[in-house]
Amino acid sequence: MVIYTDGENTMNAVSSARQLRFCIALLFFLLPLAACSASNPQVNMAGDASTPLQVQLNNWVRRQPPQIFVRPSISPTSPPTALMVPLRVTQDIRDPVSLSRNLSRTFWQAWLSRKPFSVLEYAYDAQTYDPKRALALGKQKGADLVVGGYITHYLDGGHTGSSGVSISIEIWETATGNLLWSLAQGGLMEYQQAHDFYLFQVRTRQPADPPSAILRLLAEEMVTAIHDWAHNVPPERGLLDGLLTPKAF
Repeated sequence: MVIYTDGENTMNAVSSARQLRFCIALLFFLLPLAACSASNPQVNMAGDASTPLQVQLNNWVRRQPPQIFVRPSISPTSPPTALMVPLRVTQDIRDPVSLSRNLSRTFWQAWLSRKPFSVLEYAYDAQTYDPKRALALGKQKGADLVVGGYITHYLDGGHTGSSGVSISIEIWETATGNLLWSLAQGGLMEYQQAHDFYLFQVRTRQPADPPSAILRLLAEEMVTAIHDWAHNVPPERGLLDGLLTPKAF
């Protein structure tokens, strides 16, 4: 038999009270997130008085901002037209052409919703990306720009494993054959085990197609700089811009 002293009982009570306060604070933090979207909520909660409360969170993508290697210094006078060809898969993988065409369609749809160009056509049946071949097709179609690139890493862990996608994008000017944009980004969605707390359990929820979800997010982030360039949007100034710049009196 274990006998607890008054000091040990007090410490256990303080520890339990701290855990309870932490759990209550976490729940109050999660409740507003659950109400953010009715169609695709970030947080779902289930349970009643007889079962532990279960909190389900949408899994998130670990990533860095897009790396821009080449970019033009001058914006066009009006948004150009563009033709996109399927991205080339560089991994040794089964049926890379079908994978390329389907993932590239997801990428194209994400860009299409942001309208970076006046016209953005996707050549689904074209051969996977090769710069010379893509430029020839762009000229044939009468497009100002050609969009292509590579899927350099692809991992589909489904609902029980981690997934990841890495891509590099190139944009060429058909009239001159010059490379205008070169950028790359990658994302990883790690599989998360359930976490048990004092009053509830937290689980992460995987999307139906994790690689497509990752690719869509990368596309939305990569297109921002290109959209601002094509539409001649001036860069946003920070609060401290100009304060530290030397001035002549």
